[in-house]
Amino acid sequence: MRILIVDGQPLFREGLGSLLGRFYPSAAVFEVGSVEEATGMLSQYVQFDLIILEIFSPGTQGLASVAILREKFPNALLVVMSGVDDSGAAITIIEHGARGYITKSAGVGDVRNAMHLILKGEIYISPSMLAGDKSPLALAAAPIVAAPIVAAPIVAGGVAANASAVAGLTPRQQEVFRLMAQGLPNKSIASRLKCSDGTVKLHVSAILRALHARNRTEAVRVGNI
Repeated sequence: MRILIVDGQPLFREGLGSLLGRFYPSAAVFEVGSVEEATGMLSQYVQFDLIILEIFSPGTQGLASVAILREKFPNALLVVMSGVDDSGAAITIIEHGARGYITKSAGVGDVRNAMHLILKGEIYISPSMLAGDKSPLALAAAPIVAAPIVAAPIVAGGVAANASAVAGLTPRQQEVFRLMAQGLPNKSIASRLKCSDGTVKLHVSAILRALHARNRTEAVRVGNI
């Protein structure tokens, strides 16, 4: 496994590199101080399995860094590890294709767990950032309730597009969708899939975006048309 750390703080990236070396002794860990240095590695024909990025440090370009690295390294799992403890920023970053957002205040055990889940294909946000969250992500993850649905008009081709979107969900998202369709709340889904409530919230948010649905009930209705 090849891991790239992109962080403008040399002390932090060296410490993280040492920690990842303990987690994965056979991994090759590379460290650079900027996105420009990271993309420059393409000239050496180096690809990575995992990229860990601090988007709020010198040498990076904020959210644009996520898009740049995803374009240049399409096969890599991209994770943001930042000192900025902002759930809104984390959710936006996940929506732009990152697989995780880990706070720099996380303990060693939390980092190990996060890496384990991300490498398994899960989406991860530090749990402390989701506690009491009132963001659209958290609201979207509310349990299905029996209530009238006022759906947006379906234009020609809309049904086919949504059916295609269901087929285009990741295998894990399809598992979550099937359990959503059974009316299971997040905790039950998390228990069935052996993952955290926060991970389920992230999958639900991704499903709603893919189906262009405003809530879980509408997503299930559209997805089952």
